[in-house]
Amino acid sequence: MTVPPNVKADWEKRFPDLSGKWTHWRLTGEGQVIALFPGERLLDALRFVEANCNRYTSIKCCRATVDEIGNCAEVQDALFEISNTQNDQRMRTRVTGPGASNEA
Repeated sequence: MTVPPNVKADWEKRFPDLSGKWTHWRLTGEGQVIALFPGERLLDALRFVEANCNRYTSIKCCRATVDEIGNCAEVQDALFEISNTQNDQRMRTRVTGPGASNEA
């Protein structure tokens, strides 16, 4: 399924800014860690969300730091929901209309 640009733009706005010690985004799907992306790879993180948005009912993100060998060293408590199946479907419907097919 193709994800409309308005849904992707909404996801991008949901990623928290990284500042200070926070250098990475840690993504979780249904409570399990599914990816870790450095701040300069936002486009890769968005592509990952797009590729996995149908695998998880919700993909969440938190800020993280990474140690010198690349392991996640610290995670911020605050979670930011990037993708949610129900919200994403509502956004798709705004573009395609309720009677249109969402398949590409």
